[in-house]
Amino acid sequence: MTKWIISETLRDPQDPDWEKLAVSFFPDGVHPQRKKGFLLSRSSLRDCLGLLKVNCPILSLHLLNHTLLKEWPQYTISLSHTINCGAALIAERKFFRSVGIDVEHEERIVNQSVIERISHSSDLNLRNIELWCLKEAVFKSLMNTGVFEKPVDFSTICIETNSWTHSPSNISGKWELDNLKPFVVARSFLES
Repeated sequence: MTKWIISETLRDPQDPDWEKLAVSFFPDGVHPQRKKGFLLSRSSLRDCLGLLKVNCPILSLHLLNHTLLKEWPQYTISLSHTINCGAALIAERKFFRSVGIDVEHEERIVNQSVIERISHSSDLNLRNIELWCLKEAVFKSLMNTGVFEKPVDFSTICIETNSWTHSPSNISGKWELDNLKPFVVARSFLES
């Protein structure tokens, strides 16, 4: 079972614990847009946990290794944010080794030079923003396995119809993509 949510507004924005969470993560301060994205992704995560009937206090939204909540190790988690939007994807570890999510504004320009650098020769023909979003989501699910010492190169990820493969390791999984105007949301799943 998986749950995912994107949020454009912070749930309970007046709760002082949101500011405490941000300060604990960015003790020296951070750009307001980055802070907003950080908080929106955590708000999305809290809402996902709520769908699973898990009551998570705001100050418990610290991820270990980008994929794990200390109090709920039975879940694998991925977060993403862009300007004015945060996203979270959560899955049970007994079914999924890891997951990845990416959210981007649909209008974001992904230059052809970037596409040439990240493309695999057998990638599915998609819009630039969709390919970028999927590669980012798959990258997160690969890196969240703990198998790779160095970041994997996007060009080693092949995006096929509803599935993906990382060619050097032969690890493969599934993907989903939604165009939720004005956002594109990609999700990647690596089953246990």
